[in-house]
Amino acid sequence: MVTDNDTIALSNLNRQFLFRLPDVDHGKSEVACAAAKVANPDINLQPRTDMIYPATESIYNDKFWNERTFVVNAVDNQKARLYVDSRC
Repeated sequence: MVTDNDTIALSNLNRQFLFRLPDVDHGKSEVACAAAKVANPDINLQPRTDMIYPATESIYNDKFWNERTFVVNAVDNQKARLYVDSRC
């Protein structure tokens, strides 16, 4: 699962290697999952747009976190990073 509630902006292209010019204005999680699938057709990813924070614990609950064996956190603020770290 990949989640990001943001869309790709032109300014993202020089620092996020998965995105290309035709991806501008598309969802980051959808494009990232599609790019990963091109690199590895056997990968199983689901794009989502939900933020992960206390208000979404009905989605990202204890069952969700307990089922994870690997988590990559690439959020861009410390509060969100600390929250995901605490859930892991």
